[in-house]
Amino acid sequence: MVKWHKDFYIGEGIKNPDKTKNKIEEGKLTFGIYLITLSDNPNNLLEIIPAAMLLQKSCYGLCPEIIGMTRGKDDAIDMVADIIMEIYRETGAFQVKEYFKNR
Repeated sequence: MVKWHKDFYIGEGIKNPDKTKNKIEEGKLTFGIYLITLSDNPNNLLEIIPAAMLLQKSCYGLCPEIIGMTRGKDDAIDMVADIIMEIYRETGAFQVKEYFKNR
């Protein structure tokens, strides 16, 4: 089962977030949906992955905590930029994992 942050971000292009989330959890194809996750790589703050990657069982089990969901790659990039700027405005730093632990 993938891990979702309690208050994950939802892009404007997602018309029914609960239905989309359920489809992802059930392993169904969700074309055009991108997920923003915390990064396991210490050199990265966040990752953008297509939800379709989770159809592969090896990716499904290794997926880091999901903090955002949006439609389209451009919207995913914009969402990541907005999240990073929000964190910096509120904390004055780029400590993304700590921010989401305390959120």
